[in-house]
Amino acid sequence: MTDDPRPATLVLSRAVKPGKADALRQWMEEVTSAAAAAGGFAGSVRLGQTNALQHLLYRFRSRALLDAFRASEAFKTLVAEGEKLATGLDQVEDGCRVEIELPSDASASPWKRFVVTWLSVLPVLLVVSTAARKLLPFLPAPLQVAVSSLVLTSLLQWVILPRVQHAARAWMLKSTAGKLRT
Repeated sequence: MTDDPRPATLVLSRAVKPGKADALRQWMEEVTSAAAAAGGFAGSVRLGQTNALQHLLYRFRSRALLDAFRASEAFKTLVAEGEKLATGLDQVEDGCRVEIELPSDASASPWKRFVVTWLSVLPVLLVVSTAARKLLPFLPAPLQVAVSSLVLTSLLQWVILPRVQHAARAWMLKSTAGKLRT
């Protein structure tokens, strides 16, 4: 079917949008079923970095067979459906040994990470510092700050930032082109 005997790899990376995790899991199953039914399919791997960041790797016997799958109406329809559920990045490489840079939380835009963190910290800081002044007026200011910083850091580390970053992940990882950043 092709003069190039080298296998080809397709990597679909997706950062799920808030509230779409279950639908994205179903979508991943549908893409995998469509790939498995395509000519030249040689295997698949799903890599989950976090609950909200997923990578699907598909191997085909040749680039021509992979391109035929990507050009199919079934794949195009699935990609369109997937865009409603997640921010994505598709990468293709040829050969037996390929190197692909996967998007990760570390890929997030620094200014977007700053905005999300600051918007998370500000309201909590206002509440905690006001509460410390009202509830602990007998303590010197440095001790009030120490107590409030302990409460603030604990809330941010284990309660607030994980939830906010999970909800904002698709936005933080989106490039100006609308794809995931690597």
